[in-house]
Amino acid sequence: SFIPSDSLQISSTLALTALISRSSLLGQATAAFTTAASATQNLMRTPPKSFAIMSSNTAAFDESAIHKALSLLNSVYGPINDNLTNFPLPMPPDEAGLCYDGYQRRYLWTDAFGVLAYTSIAEMHEINDDKDKANTYRRACDKLIQTVHQCLGSPRSNDKDDAMKNDPSSPTGHVGLRIGKLDSRKITDYGMEFDGQYWHYIVKWLLALARSGHVNEGIHIAKSCFPAFFDAGHGGIRWKVSVDSTAPPSLRRAGPSDDTLVALIVFSILEADRVRSDDDNSDDAPSLSNEIQILKSALIGYKPRVTNDPLGWGLEAMYDQYLTGKPRTRMLASIHESALHPSHLSLPFRLYGAMIGARVAGEEVAPKVKVDRLVEMALKYEENIMEHGNEEHSGINRVMLAVCLLCPGAVGKRAGDPTISLNA
Repeated sequence: SFIPSDSLQISSTLALTALISRSSLLGQATAAFTTAASATQNLMRTPPKSFAIMSSNTAAFDESAIHKALSLLNSVYGPINDNLTNFPLPMPPDEAGLCYDGYQRRYLWTDAFGVLAYTSIAEMHEINDDKDKANTYRRACDKLIQTVHQCLGSPRSNDKDDAMKNDPSSPTGHVGLRIGKLDSRKITDYGMEFDGQYWHYIVKWLLALARSGHVNEGIHIAKSCFPAFFDAGHGGIRWKVSVDSTAPPSLRRAGPSDDTLVALIVFSILEADRVRSDDDNSDDAPSLSNEIQILKSALIGYKPRVTNDPLGWGLEAMYDQYLTGKPRTRMLASIHESALHPSHLSLPFRLYGAMIGARVAGEEVAPKVKVDRLVEMALKYEENIMEHGNEEHSGINRVMLAVCLLCPGAVGKRAGDPTISLNA
């Protein structure tokens, strides 16, 4: 069970001490990245005219949260200057595989949360009426998105086993986006060792594109990869396919699942943004209404699941806000003590995912005071790690904690977002 509040601080200190010791035993992962000058276009984009509606539910301006978040983000992506020189830095060599250029290393999950973090910071500065600073972080989002599309939206090499399916309608020129794993083979594995395409990574990227104003790109990617992931025969989303968008035999069958549900939620957000936006500076995006109807039909009778796995619990809390009546709230609250236990700091990003969900959903699922104490514990942990170098998953850990600090930010439900009614 969850540690009582009066002993949480003591337990947190013990957990922190143990984890720092574990980190030192694992040794120092390299923190030196090869930097090279690259002439990259600074993408200047005017946010959609409906942006004020889209960002109406974001967190209030919080200078302290921004400062702490930027300290974490800068350690991963590098500092942001006017010309975005060397931004973003490659991920550590033990966290992401090389891209085709032999320099960049990107990981889709990490960068999806990176875009959400920079978008949250930009929105806070807009709330504070500081358009110059807001534009700085929007340009950082644009540059990160461009880099990810160039890297993970393309084959990692010219080897035929690394080939991706071409699609000229997609902003990347290919179907889907790679995970960014260190190792790859033509037919991916059922587990998590080899590169491929994860649906739950792609759908986080689509949400990040929607929140950052790249709605058209998100819709084109969604339409391009949906046929590869959706199993029309059994009505579900495949959780993984190979880099060429084909599903190995063991991954072909997929029934209704939370992956299918999240697809419906994010597709509905993109479609609502498309309908609402009257931005004359961009080409009209196609509608996702057909895909949305397919997903709705597949989910008739589906009951959303609840898990006490910290990351899964957090994502369920985050997405439950989009469902009519928030059907999982009571069950999520009943197991919050397990999901938010300090012992999960042994694999930090999973705990940080739970903290994100708790901050988005609020007191309905977990007491704010407990979550705030976990945040302070996590900050001390990451500060100690950064003083001594990196550890395994350092990029994912820090970026997800940055998003947590900025919650609800870009991960919270917006006034213009749809509410999904299952079985409707």
